[in-house]
Amino acid sequence: MTESVRDYLGEAVIKALRRPVLDDARGLPAKVYTDQQFLAMENAHLFPSTWTGVAFASDVPQPGDVMPFELCGIPLILLRGEDGQVRVFQNVCRHRATIVVQAPLTAQSMLKCPYHGWVYGLDGALIATPFWDGTADSHRLPVDASCNGLVAVRCDVWNHVVFVNLDGKALPLLEYLAPMQTELEHLAIDELEVGHREEWTFNANWKLVMENWEVYHHVWVHEGVFDRMSDEVDLRTGEPYTDMIADGNALLLRYKASRPQTWARRRPNVPGQPLPPVRQVAPRETPHSTANAVLPNTTVTINDTAFVPAIYLPIAPGKTLARMAWYFAPGAAQDERFRPHIEKVLDRWLGPTRRFEDKGGIRPQDHHCMELQQRARSSPVADDVKFSTTWEANVRYFQDWVLRRLERVEEV
Repeated sequence: MTESVRDYLGEAVIKALRRPVLDDARGLPAKVYTDQQFLAMENAHLFPSTWTGVAFASDVPQPGDVMPFELCGIPLILLRGEDGQVRVFQNVCRHRATIVVQAPLTAQSMLKCPYHGWVYGLDGALIATPFWDGTADSHRLPVDASCNGLVAVRCDVWNHVVFVNLDGKALPLLEYLAPMQTELEHLAIDELEVGHREEWTFNANWKLVMENWEVYHHVWVHEGVFDRMSDEVDLRTGEPYTDMIADGNALLLRYKASRPQTWARRRPNVPGQPLPPVRQVAPRETPHSTANAVLPNTTVTINDTAFVPAIYLPIAPGKTLARMAWYFAPGAAQDERFRPHIEKVLDRWLGPTRRFEDKGGIRPQDHHCMELQQRARSSPVADDVKFSTTWEANVRYFQDWVLRRLERVEEV
């Protein structure tokens, strides 16, 4: 890191962010959302030191399925091995540093570099280096296969989401996301099956997604979904009906038992068979959270019948790739009896047209509002961001979490 994050921001900005009274605190300045230098800090030190969501295990459903992708500008391969295990490797041939996998593939038993034909197994092992020494099997001067396989990247799967830890030094995944695991471990999320996938890019910084982890915006942003402020806050006391919780590397939104149930009764009737619920494998006395985030870049929303994770990957300071999936009970997505209810779920999230541009569902509406925030950050006025003590503790927590992760690197 050529410049420390403290030098980049200045002590006054850091102190303002950390003022004890939230209403008196001030958010990070606009440049952390617009400056390539700050994204370079994140790519060099923030993402590599964390467990970063990158894809879904259902993206490579069968052994031999392979998908190339990038994280922090590093070319990587996601695949499912012959043993059924999901693995991630550097997408770089060990001969002359060439990209090995150029596009998604299925039913592969090996991977071959397009430059000189070096061959790797789905476990990353080097299998062949044809004519390296002029002989077909390179027997005269063989390459040492024990140290020239594809370079493995530490990865793990939690509730269908593939996470990677580039520097290999993070806590084990279940420890890293312990609050989130504890929150949802009573549900059989692993057995759910993917029913829909969606991807798009939008013109906003990735951090604005995680800063959306409050319910203050609901009635203004999500017209037709959250329509009444009386569903969000007790109008007599001013107390929100949602606990907004920050714990370790997780943000959680958990409805309180006092929340009125009138919002549920306003949902329209839908023909067809109701969706089967997500199976509960252990008792839980209190309601679990419904909308959650695993920092830095993964959100996981769950209700009685659907699990909806999303992954946000920065492309540029002002451009983010959103990878989204919807999971339902086993067999439900293929059963026409449940189709009307699945379509209703997707309508709520994506709008009837499923088009980001139409802003017809929760995700397009959120991402459009983030684009408006990104555009506003070209103004110096955007350096004076405020937080509501009632609603926005999670927002300040996330901004400080980013800062503390970058500060930690400087202390090593």
